[in-house]
Amino acid sequence: MEEIYSETYLKAKAPLTRIVARAALIVVAAFALLIGVIVMMSFGTALVLIAMIVVAGVIYFVLPATNIAYEYIFVDGQIDFDRILNGEKRKTLKRVDLDNIEIVAPEGSHRLDPYNHLPVVDYSSGYDSDKHYIAVASGDKGNEQIRFTPDEKMLSKMKMKAPSKIMEE
Repeated sequence: MEEIYSETYLKAKAPLTRIVARAALIVVAAFALLIGVIVMMSFGTALVLIAMIVVAGVIYFVLPATNIAYEYIFVDGQIDFDRILNGEKRKTLKRVDLDNIEIVAPEGSHRLDPYNHLPVVDYSSGYDSDKHYIAVASGDKGNEQIRFTPDEKMLSKMKMKAPSKIMEE
């Protein structure tokens, strides 16, 4: 039997909190460098070297990534939601089986009204121009809404596997 497979890769809009945190850390790093230069003028070069190492460490290790992408992989009734930071660090955020999904419908659909009280986990592109879907899934922590941005191919493959659960209205 042939397996049903589809994947969707999309760049996501960086959340405002991540952008603000990155800007704040850059300001702190620049301030540390400025203090290092002032101290160097007074006491010598060793402290400036230490300040530059600290600044480089902050920039390289601490700054949160703003280049975020999501990849959804659908294989035989199972969806993996992966986040990719800066094109190199991949993390599987959630793995959901279609058996544990009650409904998948476009965001704003009235079919989702009974589930509005559930918490929302956002794995979508974040752009208003994209068509987002909500999957209501049960998991370890109870039911939740998963917001994501699948393409038409993925939706059709999901509908082939569970036609009564996928709404494309």
